[in-house]
Amino acid sequence: MTEKVVVPRSFKLLDELEKGEKGTGIPHPHTSFISFGLVDSGDMTLSAWNASIIGPQNTILGDKIYSLSVITDQTYPDKPPKVFFKVKINIPCVNQSTGEVNVDSLCNWDRHSCGIISTLCAIRKQMKTYSKRPQPPYGESYK
Repeated sequence: MTEKVVVPRSFKLLDELEKGEKGTGIPHPHTSFISFGLVDSGDMTLSAWNASIIGPQNTILGDKIYSLSVITDQTYPDKPPKVFFKVKINIPCVNQSTGEVNVDSLCNWDRHSCGIISTLCAIRKQMKTYSKRPQPPYGESYK
């Protein structure tokens, strides 16, 4: 029986930071449409992140940049990050009052195979799936 090695939280986050800064590790078809990095480069806890997703091309969401906040608290990576849209969007995984993404509805979280990149890719995939829904005026923010 093979046991999985548990990578320490800080190592996983540093790896994700490097991928975010270099723009590597984002799979096709999301390459060049997702970016992320720390809010404060001096944040030694690696807990507060900004992310951007360019909406799926040839949809009502295409050519628009959606800003998100990603929080990796002390439960991460055992539990998914908390993700919030800053700009309003109408897709099922997003709480329309707060902008919080229900990450659990997007995937079965596994600390070994999931992370910030897979979460952002799953969000962008849902944006494409539900792109025909009526959307709030672009640029309207959650409070």
